[in-house]
Amino acid sequence: MRRPAAALAVLWALSAPGAARAYEERVHQLIGERALPATLPRDLARATPVDVDELRSATWRAGAGHPDPAVRERFVARHPSERQFDGWAWKEFLGLTPEARVVGVDVVPEGPADARLLLALSSRFPDDDRRNVERFAHDPDRRVRKDAAGKPLPLDPAQLDMGALTGLSSQAWAHYGLPRIAFSDSPEVLKTDPRRWAWPPTAQAFAPDMAQMHTDVALAAATAGTPGGRALAHVWLGAAHHYVEDVANQIHTLQAVYPFFRDAKIESWKENVLSLWGFLRPRPTFEEIGLGIIKNHHLFLEDLWGARVFDAAEGRASMPGAVAGLDALVEGDAGEEAALDALRLDPAGPFARSITEQLVDASSREGADVYLAAREIARPRLSKAGHVYELGTADAELRPSPDPAQLARFYALEARGFARAASAVRRHVRLFDDEVARAGRSEADRLAVRESALRRLVQDRMAARDAEEARLAAWLAGKGVTAR
Repeated sequence: MRRPAAALAVLWALSAPGAARAYEERVHQLIGERALPATLPRDLARATPVDVDELRSATWRAGAGHPDPAVRERFVARHPSERQFDGWAWKEFLGLTPEARVVGVDVVPEGPADARLLLALSSRFPDDDRRNVERFAHDPDRRVRKDAAGKPLPLDPAQLDMGALTGLSSQAWAHYGLPRIAFSDSPEVLKTDPRRWAWPPTAQAFAPDMAQMHTDVALAAATAGTPGGRALAHVWLGAAHHYVEDVANQIHTLQAVYPFFRDAKIESWKENVLSLWGFLRPRPTFEEIGLGIIKNHHLFLEDLWGARVFDAAEGRASMPGAVAGLDALVEGDAGEEAALDALRLDPAGPFARSITEQLVDASSREGADVYLAAREIARPRLSKAGHVYELGTADAELRPSPDPAQLARFYALEARGFARAASAVRRHVRLFDDEVARAGRSEADRLAVRESALRRLVQDRMAARDAEEARLAAWLAGKGVTAR
């Protein structure tokens, strides 16, 4: 008989494919437009391919000349010459999908010149350009590595802790953040404290690392001294906001909640009886039912909140909960501000990672509450076998007379996520601007700030590449998989 923990694990692994997004792209843009100060520069010169090429070359020089001999040796072993460090190699080095046409590498936006609007627009790009989707291992000739059966291999098996190998959920590894606590795969833990449940218990998610990587590239662009460097910096900085904002959405900081598992089990029993255990007709498996239930609620709650927020933003309606969410983007979250103050973040340090990790810690304490509130206000059919939620139908899937307390709780939790996102991205921009201002004091300061950001970027990314390769080797050996 299958262990309960194993069944839960399969349910989670299958649940991710349709539920890898956090806020939809237009919500990311709205957060930036409403939360960031209007006092940011409005005179950015347009970035050009020349600015992009300079940034790529500077990254290679930083690796080839890194002061740590071990880091330098590993970098040069992978990237022997600047000529070979082309756009593909640069994206692979940064941990991005090299086949994707990434904004800031392969594509240069035409504007706007207003930094606030450019940041808001750029926060969409990690979803729009699919830079984290379907990240496969490649051989030296840049061909996708495959197993003996011809199936592609992941660049990093840790990706599979959070989603599938292909499809939208294959980007979940980069768009989720898990709290830095000890996890358990016990069903009892999932029942009592879902924040501490994970499958496997060693699961990892990398939104904080993605936020920091994008920020370091932004700092290097801002201190390039090229005419379009500042604009290119804001493209990368806005993309960093995407990962920060993703983990402000509480359901992107945990894997599962127990009631969905229970619903799936009940529906599975019903399907067995109604089909005479598959004799009368095919029946969906427990895992397939669980997939549908989690996916239904994930999409429902995001659609419902997005619809209400845009109704309020565009003057179509004034739902108090949604209005509170828009207000929260201006007001921020005092508790989050205090927590960030307590970190005493240094503009010269890895502040983006620290901000994102703090946000994960706070959001993960509410992730289960968001899912449970959504379950209470949604029609019960979202928890039924065979029912598929259709995008854009949140109002039709809302109970005719939802419990006012549960509805208010749902809106309050979503507004709280907005408030934290606003505080986090404002602090992120402030620290970034402080470091850029330091670079502006003299030529020596500019070079020092740039060198520091690039050295950190190279060191972090080489450590990440080494860890990915070690995990892949262990994964292949553990599964007895033969690569070709």
